[in-house]
Amino acid sequence: MVNRKMDTQIRMNTTVVHALIHPGAFFSEKMNAHESLKVPALIVLATGLIGAVNAYLTTGYTMQLMPADMQSMGSFIAAGSAVAALIGGFIFWIVVAAVFFLISMAFKGKGSFNRTLEFVGYGYLPMVFGSIASTAFAYRYFSTVQLRPITDVSQIAEVTLQVLQHPMMQLAGVVSIIFLIWSANIWVFGLRSARSLTTRNALLTVGIPVGVYILYSLYSLFGGL
Repeated sequence: MVNRKMDTQIRMNTTVVHALIHPGAFFSEKMNAHESLKVPALIVLATGLIGAVNAYLTTGYTMQLMPADMQSMGSFIAAGSAVAALIGGFIFWIVVAAVFFLISMAFKGKGSFNRTLEFVGYGYLPMVFGSIASTAFAYRYFSTVQLRPITDVSQIAEVTLQVLQHPMMQLAGVVSIIFLIWSANIWVFGLRSARSLTTRNALLTVGIPVGVYILYSLYSLFGGL
């Protein structure tokens, strides 16, 4: 029983490393196996849990800056943000897969949506590390930086902008983008196999929406400077 668990763990670790380093060969092998969302769902769950911790910490610290009458709801709002981040991770997974699936139709892609969803889930692997890094940056920022308490609700937008444009938070955003690019690289190989696309068409399928998202993220981080 113990040996079986160890073998399963070893295979899992090998799968993770293979997907990160050799995505082309990984997805080619996966095409010979039955569709399964179990491992991809666990990867997305890990990303969502880390994102939930980040949302809870960030919201909790932010609520401490709010007027006294709003601070009483701090724990409730922080918990709500964490739950929303966790659920949102799964929704975002489905949305990303759907966007890729629809765009690939323009290139006459062939293959099931479940296979696309499965391979997109594996592409979340780098974002697990990106989420950990972003959470660490956010914790470091809020635990060391002193922000002026908000005395009026109209100041919320000003303080939010101050937080987002702090160099440490901008660095966190850039790190997240770097890991997203790594994920996009994996998605290209995944879509190439899942939807029977050429490398060029797979690159366009992934690159167009991801590129737009990255440009928007960079504008949000540095556009006001």
